[in-house]
Amino acid sequence: MRRRHPVLVLAMGLLALAPAARAQQRDATGREAATAAVAKYNADPTMRVTGVLDVAADRTIEGDVAVLNGPVRIAGRISGTLVAINADVQLAAGASVGGLIVVGGTISGREGATVRGDVLQQAELLRYHFAEQRLVADAEPSYDEAWWKRRPRRRPVPSDDRSWRDLTFTSAHTYNRVEGLPILAGPRIHQVTDWGRFTLDAFGIVRTAGPMAWNRGTLGHDVTSELQLGKKLGLGVGGRTFDVVDAVEAWQMGDAEAGLAAFALHRDLRDYYRRHGGLGFVKLHAGVDADLTFSLGDERWENARERDPISILRGEEAWRPNPAMDEGTMHLATTKLRVDTRRRENSLWGGWYLDAEIERGSGTLARDPGLLSVLMAPEEVQYTRGFLDARRYTRLAPDASLNLRFVTGGWMSGDRLPLERRLSVGGPGTLPGYDFRRAWRVNPDVLTCGGTALRGAPALCDRVMLFQAEFRGDFHLSWVRNDARDDWWRPGFNRHAAWVIFADAGRGWNVGAPGAESTYAKDDLPPLSTFRGDIGAGLDFGSFGIYFAKATTTASEPMNVVVRVQHRF
Repeated sequence: MRRRHPVLVLAMGLLALAPAARAQQRDATGREAATAAVAKYNADPTMRVTGVLDVAADRTIEGDVAVLNGPVRIAGRISGTLVAINADVQLAAGASVGGLIVVGGTISGREGATVRGDVLQQAELLRYHFAEQRLVADAEPSYDEAWWKRRPRRRPVPSDDRSWRDLTFTSAHTYNRVEGLPILAGPRIHQVTDWGRFTLDAFGIVRTAGPMAWNRGTLGHDVTSELQLGKKLGLGVGGRTFDVVDAVEAWQMGDAEAGLAAFALHRDLRDYYRRHGGLGFVKLHAGVDADLTFSLGDERWENARERDPISILRGEEAWRPNPAMDEGTMHLATTKLRVDTRRRENSLWGGWYLDAEIERGSGTLARDPGLLSVLMAPEEVQYTRGFLDARRYTRLAPDASLNLRFVTGGWMSGDRLPLERRLSVGGPGTLPGYDFRRAWRVNPDVLTCGGTALRGAPALCDRVMLFQAEFRGDFHLSWVRNDARDDWWRPGFNRHAAWVIFADAGRGWNVGAPGAESTYAKDDLPPLSTFRGDIGAGLDFGSFGIYFAKATTTASEPMNVVVRVQHRF
């Protein structure tokens, strides 16, 4: 007879006698947690509570309990399952619950409490509404992947991805000194089949900045169509025709935040140009986490001069001039890779975001006469430009996270880049310790590469590189929220505020014959000692944040106070 080691026998006996402990370790995926939470909340025997639930150590609740918008503090006993929706759960030592389902919240004190059943948890908030006194989960907003510029859909697709059609009248979710508030109107079609789906968004655009007239300054269009084969994995083909005003550097700040700064503070933190043309694309997609898109397009680029839209503050002041851009026709071949695992249901401890693009452009451009003393004749242009935005979000604990970002991009080969493709750093979205487009106080100018000496202070760098890091921790104030995935305007406060400490470093430079302080050979990188850096701290309340940032490499720069209506990145 084979003799077993006594330690092995003891371990096997403990496992056989502790089924509840094994069940307690089974943390389900987010979809399972949300489904179970809604079902349990709507069950007739469930005790339902809205707001704070505090169960004292000498109190026992029989049956299931569902709490909406908490927080929840348990020191006593609940015989059934505790459901917490958009609420944090704090378990005191000696507390006991039959099971635990937490959606849109955190769990603390679990090691000192007894959970006799399964623990299901989802980090994301649950969007919901009530229908006939029953809780109904809303579908998560999906994304319009019909072209390279990913944007939130203006209407959530039903959770079962059924076919639908509607007539849409909405804003473009941004406000700027060239268009005012663009209004979009037109039909949308979403047709689902057994083999895939077909989508069509056909919008006319009305720009509200005066003077309004029946011409291309006021009117535009944006029509996108896609045929997608396969649902989880597959292939998509489609096209787009457009007459739009586009931002030169949209990567620094989101549309909503840039628009709010322009409307409320009379500060437009972007430059713009007109794009008129069309493109076709082929896209390989892997669910909602990743896609690879190849597109070919013909466009005409034109200047877009600033107009005089209204603003709440400083409306009597003149807007910063919109810099003159290179004008002409361009043929563009673009390859774009997008990976986003931040919202995976089984990734509660963080995720990756990657946005990489290579663009090959060729055409005829009249270079901006504002850079020269005489108007230059149109010239043939060929260039290759790359761009990379990589981010890592890591939850070190339920109430702490470390987030890192690396951005680089610019000229790769060919002729010098058109002004529409130049880059810069500096300002709230990149280096908040340095004022936006005021690099004349930074000598040498490694933020705009000399752009502040010209009308409108355009971005003139051939290349940029940026590092950003931040550490976040919860304040445990239950009257505010800090959910990154919720819309910034969404009402309600049910989560923690967060304190944030951060550091940034970056610069731009030109490619050419070495000599000038901002010019390096194409295979060289500037020394790290020449990068501009800042440090800071702030409070993030989810719907807005207040940050204090101080430049560390330029002593003359004063401390800046920055208000953001979204997370830093």
